[in-house]
Amino acid sequence: MIEKIKSTLFNTTTYDIILDKILTLVIIFLVATVAIKVILKIIEYAINTSRRANEKLGIKTNNKRTDTIHKLIRSIVRYVVYFIVIIQILSLFGVNTTGILASAGLVSVAIGFGAQSLVKDIITGFFIVLENQFDVGDYVKIYNQTAFIAEGHVLSLGLRSTKIQSLNGEVYFIPNSSINQVVNHSQNFNLAKISVTIMINGNIGSLEEEINNLLLTLNSRDDYIKYFYKKEKLKINAITEISDDMATVDIVVKCQLSKQAAIETLLRKDFYDEFKSRIRHKEN
Repeated sequence: MIEKIKSTLFNTTTYDIILDKILTLVIIFLVATVAIKVILKIIEYAINTSRRANEKLGIKTNNKRTDTIHKLIRSIVRYVVYFIVIIQILSLFGVNTTGILASAGLVSVAIGFGAQSLVKDIITGFFIVLENQFDVGDYVKIYNQTAFIAEGHVLSLGLRSTKIQSLNGEVYFIPNSSINQVVNHSQNFNLAKISVTIMINGNIGSLEEEINNLLLTLNSRDDYIKYFYKKEKLKINAITEISDDMATVDIVVKCQLSKQAAIETLLRKDFYDEFKSRIRHKEN
């Protein structure tokens, strides 16, 4: 046994084999790193070229969607290259990768390591992009069945997971397969709405006239107009309750994305200033 150990330790062939494998590993990782960078540069160039061409032709481009697809492609490239690297390393150490890939043994091993969940994440990620459920930058609420998961702005959408940042700054990493229902607040417009309870002086018709006169003034103010969606205007949506000489009125308007809070804040201030002695603020 001692002689065998000595012969192995002092055999230069052994060190040559080890050195050769180490150098091969280094080359594999270097080639993989360069390949990823080159491919990503080509993809980035193609996307930027397409974007510049659309701008010259006056074609409107959804930049958020382009960024989402860009990040998804980057993830795909990395996963493919890493998979090839793993196959090469296994081959380097004498593993018959051809037999593994051609047999159900690889599938069994992959499932054993949780690839079933990984495949589900990837498929769900593709459907999220293809169905345009949300893009990078959108403000969303994520549910799994009826269970709330997270709410905030989408930072990234990858093959395996989606990254969301809440208004408080927390960052959530959510497996795509956990995303069952999405409420997207950034698709077209938001609805700004407040409910105010005001004392009725005279009759309900006179109160409506007072409110409409105020809304007419507000609809012409620049600090409101800049937040409106297209040519929308503030209006009375409904009188939801009348009791004890008080009327509860809903004021609504379609606004630009993420401007809901700004308009609602302005409305609360202006209604308070107008009906200061008669108002009882109440949010639904």
